[in-house]
Amino acid sequence: MKFTANRDVAIGVENRGKARKFYEETLGLRVMETGSGLAVYDGGHLTLYILEGKHHPPVISFTVEDMGVAKRRLLEGGCDVVDEWEGSIYFRDPSGVVFDAIQPLGVSGFSVSGSRT
Repeated sequence: MKFTANRDVAIGVENRGKARKFYEETLGLRVMETGSGLAVYDGGHLTLYILEGKHHPPVISFTVEDMGVAKRRLLEGGCDVVDEWEGSIYFRDPSGVVFDAIQPLGVSGFSVSGSRT
């Protein structure tokens, strides 16, 4: 099974209002979607997800075909699960870097392009 990098990058912020002001007014990014604790921006070559909650640095995302197989492979490869929810898992690689793996097709809340909806 292959992990394929996609265009999604997630950032955790403690104050979404403050973050939205920066990304919309200072950087001029176009809002694609907003929801409870979430703002999604068209960043040109990437889609930027601003998630309100605990602060965390940018997380790069990979698309996988089978989340169960992906999770098993990650754990066997020495990764730790940081967080997970339907169709997505944050994992820490053996060097301490956090990534996201998503399974877009047939999973509620995800689009065919591999982006969260």
